[in-house]
Amino acid sequence: MDTVLLQKEAGIATITLNRPHVHNAVSMELVDELHHVLADCQADSQVKVLIITGTGKSFVSGGDLNQFIAARGHDQAYPLLSKVAGLLSAIDTFTKPVIAMINGAAVGGGCEFAGACHFRFASEQARFGFVQIGMHITTGWGGGSRLLDMLPESKALALLLAGERLTAQEAKSYGFVDEIYPHDQLQAAVHAFAKKIAAQPLEGIEAYMQLVRWKREGIVRAERIEREVDQCAKLWGSPAHVAVVEKFLNKQ
Repeated sequence: MDTVLLQKEAGIATITLNRPHVHNAVSMELVDELHHVLADCQADSQVKVLIITGTGKSFVSGGDLNQFIAARGHDQAYPLLSKVAGLLSAIDTFTKPVIAMINGAAVGGGCEFAGACHFRFASEQARFGFVQIGMHITTGWGGGSRLLDMLPESKALALLLAGERLTAQEAKSYGFVDEIYPHDQLQAAVHAFAKKIAAQPLEGIEAYMQLVRWKREGIVRAERIEREVDQCAKLWGSPAHVAVVEKFLNKQ
């Protein structure tokens, strides 16, 4: 692969966007390669959690202007936007948790990319901004809709309508960023969190991610609870479950 690096270790898959010369701008080639990597991580039962980050000083700078600016009008723009939106939906609905390790700028489409991940941990040097409105467009990869689901409506609208660039601390104050770390400590902190997830059984991880998907699909809570009970019942009494319980009882 030319635009993406993949490293797997101890249940953690680290995916690095590798286009530093354009600040990791999203190209059609990068979309295709990321789909390939996601499929690989999905099929690998040893992978329990994914980390996405970028090389250089940026996380994701947005869409590759050399490809996107060539589009004129709806008929040419829609296929490009839709292809990236499909990738972000694949991340958003992935069956294993995805952590955005935001090492630098995540502006415009970069904010949309970060918003598709399940967690957002940022370097203190990271910068954010849903700046699309100032470019006479809107979010076009689904980022606005995700933001309105993620934050209180007024806070989401403030980010979308003002189009301001934000520091990491400002993005956290809105609720968009989960945690901020000194730049030289970001990788260690994110991996420490990822290791806690990777230490857990995959079937439990995927079951909890299923709860998230049911909620996002708008399934009413009573139905989600019924499905949660059914899901737990299917895991109950497995050899692994019984072994843990028996170990606990023997200690007592």
